[in-house]
Amino acid sequence: MSAKSVGSAQASSRVTADILAAGALCWRQGSEGIEVALIHRPRYNDWSWPKGKVESRETLPETAVREVKEETGLDITLGIPLPSAEYMVGGKNLKKVFYWSAQVKSENTFAPMNKAEVDEVRWLPVGEARTKLTSYADRDQLDALEKYDATDALRAWPLILVRHGKAFPRAKWHETEHVRPLLALGTRQAMALTGLLSAWGTKKLISSPWKRCVATLAPLSAATGKSIRKVSCLSEKASSANPDKTSRYIEKLLEKGKPVIYCTHRPVLPLILSVYAKHAPQRIAEKLPKEDPYLKPGEIIVAYVRPGAVPRIVEFERIRPIDA
Repeated sequence: MSAKSVGSAQASSRVTADILAAGALCWRQGSEGIEVALIHRPRYNDWSWPKGKVESRETLPETAVREVKEETGLDITLGIPLPSAEYMVGGKNLKKVFYWSAQVKSENTFAPMNKAEVDEVRWLPVGEARTKLTSYADRDQLDALEKYDATDALRAWPLILVRHGKAFPRAKWHETEHVRPLLALGTRQAMALTGLLSAWGTKKLISSPWKRCVATLAPLSAATGKSIRKVSCLSEKASSANPDKTSRYIEKLLEKGKPVIYCTHRPVLPLILSVYAKHAPQRIAEKLPKEDPYLKPGEIIVAYVRPGAVPRIVEFERIRPIDA
């Protein structure tokens, strides 16, 4: 049997397994601490986390958001990633399930698409949830959630770096560099990024003013109705001429403490990654790519930044859209 490959939340940016799935631990602030949502599946008579299989041309983050909506009725955006699960199904198929945290702030009514699959959702304090879970292995994600809550990392916000989509080859372009466009593949990557980036619900869009970067975020801008702010220091030319200015701008993005998606170029990436490394523990910084080209066209890095006066990155994810 051939293994399925899909845009991943892992550093390798692609994972393979016979069965791939994704879900989320939905949490909210209760009167005595955080509460989490467990689902009951009548077919198995078990209590577990909402999750489901990846569909065609879907990345794992998109799967997690869709499956939670289908099984609970909750509209979520993703928070910090949680430990994945891996086990055999039917004695021969490897299944991997990827999880994220997802804070729920509204009081959505339980509205599953199919009550034959999920017939109940319960909000429980962490302690009660731990004893209610049918599978002992599902406690791994809950333990991580509780640990992140204790350090406030659970409330980390996403700073999303995008490398522009595949562009017309530099060596074959004879006009000014700032108008070099995306190839058809790059346009497909930009379209695929729209669904992927929507998983974090981030509405602020920033880009290098050069054509290929703006075009990479254009489909997301059209889908969300949010304009793209063009920042000159994110361009190749400006960052090369004044790298300190570009570094200071990235520092400001971290300090502002607000979710942002921003798009830039391959030559600017090592400068940005060096700023990230200064704001992350060594074991987290080691997850950053270290060799050129750092990211593939259309690939993203999500930096999860813990709220506070001093920016602290508590996790990284590197993810590629399906067409990247």
